[in-house]
Amino acid sequence: MTRSAKIALLVAAATVSCVIAACGVALAFRDWVPGLAGCEDGSKPTKTAVITEKLRIEQMWPALKPIVSVHWQEREARARSCPEIGPMDYVMTGLAVVTPERAAALASAPAGQSAAPVPDVPDDLRPYAPPAPNWIAIDGGLLLDQASATVYFTHTTT
Repeated sequence: MTRSAKIALLVAAATVSCVIAACGVALAFRDWVPGLAGCEDGSKPTKTAVITEKLRIEQMWPALKPIVSVHWQEREARARSCPEIGPMDYVMTGLAVVTPERAAALASAPAGQSAAPVPDVPDDLRPYAPPAPNWIAIDGGLLLDQASATVYFTHTTT
């Protein structure tokens, strides 16, 4: 083996060692880097508290008026990244209690005849969900449990 080949092998080995060491340091500091770079902490909750504002829901779904009570929350549709890539989408999920008359009218509409899949109600909203709902799909992609006059809604905003 020539001297230049030995030097080339030594330089290559040193380069590989440096790359491995740099990767190790990056892995050790990966949780600190977003904070050091001014990015938001990815471990913070990505959902709001339960909101009881009726006006926004009545504006989005006027067919539900009059709403007796509503409980909803928003969450980020995806995990945050750093740097942030594009605007964040939000998923609004909630339960609205309507009057018995409104529930009957919604159920009697042509779209209110099909059985619906059981929605995945978020943990924070479960106390406001009916105990044993019989969901039917109604107009606008909503689900209705007529016995409790409860409507389940979900909407993604962009």
